[in-house]
Amino acid sequence: MNELLQKYWEGNTSLTEEQQLRDYFNSNDIAPEHKMYSAMFKTFEDDAVEEVIEFDAFAKAIPAHSTSNETGFSNWKGLAIAAGFSFLIAVGAGFYSYNQKADLGTYESPEEAYAATMDALKLVSEKFNKGKSKLAPVKHVNQKTEPIIQLVK
Repeated sequence: MNELLQKYWEGNTSLTEEQQLRDYFNSNDIAPEHKMYSAMFKTFEDDAVEEVIEFDAFAKAIPAHSTSNETGFSNWKGLAIAAGFSFLIAVGAGFYSYNQKADLGTYESPEEAYAATMDALKLVSEKFNKGKSKLAPVKHVNQKTEPIIQLVK
C-alpha cells in the first residue's frame, strides 16, 4: 500500500489503482500509519458524489438543441429587440440624470459628517465579514490537506 501511495503522490497511478486506494481508505481495515490520509480520501469521495449529483441535475435542465434555421433567426430577432430596449433605457436614464442636480453630500457640522462616515464604514465591515464567512469551506479543506503537505515536504 505504501508503494501505491507513493505512486499516487507522484501522479503516476492509473484509475484502477486510484479505485483501490479509495476502496482501501473506505474500508475499516486501515493501517495506523495510513489513518492520516483517510480523511482526505473520504473528502475526495464525498466531493465526487456531490459533483455527479450536480452534473445530473444540470444535464436534465438543458433542453435538446434544435438545428433548424428558424430558431437561429428568431434568436437574433429577440436579441435585436432586447438591444433596442436596452438602448432606450440607457438614453432615458441619461436624460433623467442630466436633469438632476448633483448632491455633493456636504454636511452642516463635523458631527454629522463623522456619523455618516461611521455608518459607511460599518456597512463595509458587515459586507466584508459576510464575504469572509463564505470562505469557511476553504479553511476546512486547508485543515484536511495541511498534514499531507507537511509529509510531502
